[in-house]
Amino acid sequence: MAEASTDKKAPESKKGEEKAKENQKEKPKPKLAVAPEGAANAGTKPKRDILNISILVVSVLNIAMLVTLGLFVNKMSSKIKEVQEKTTTLIEVVNSEEKEREEARQKKKSLEAKLLGKELVAPPQGTLYPLDSFLVNISSDQGSKFLQTQLELELSDPSLEEEVTKKRAALRDAIIVLLSSKSYKELKEANGIKSLRVEVQKTLNGLLTTGIIKEVFFTQFHFN
Repeated sequence: MAEASTDKKAPESKKGEEKAKENQKEKPKPKLAVAPEGAANAGTKPKRDILNISILVVSVLNIAMLVTLGLFVNKMSSKIKEVQEKTTTLIEVVNSEEKEREEARQKKKSLEAKLLGKELVAPPQGTLYPLDSFLVNISSDQGSKFLQTQLELELSDPSLEEEVTKKRAALRDAIIVLLSSKSYKELKEANGIKSLRVEVQKTLNGLLTTGIIKEVFFTQFHFN
């Protein structure tokens, strides 16, 4: 009996195993989740867009910088050109002024040379009338001193010689009085003799009527 029941169970267990196998075969296997192609590209697309935008922004910035740099260089070139033009104009003005000054200096030198040439050429001398020497006493801080001098008169006209000869005594007297009124200190000054010459000429011309004394020349002048 026990064996019979075992035999019955054996086929049943086999049937159960076969049924389980059939169930496993019939049970659908789980499918692996496959990402769609669009989903894979969807993650990389924003990155590409950002990269493209970045490249575009950098390009625009580079272009803007190049344009700005070009405008700056152009502006600087214009300013440099303007400065160069002003400098050139200033140099031309300075050169022109220097040329004018040089021409003025040359004209001045030429004029001075002409005037100097005229001064070097002695004017024609008139008739000279010599007078005898004079010896007069003059005052001095160092005691009494004597002035010995001799002079010649330049006449404005030869005909004046006759009047001078007639008035010779009066002319000599006037000269002696004038010389005696001078002091040693006055005559030793830088312009002492020059002033005396003018005074003698003025005094003598006051005594003449037919002409004048053009110049007085001292041919001797010393102190004792």
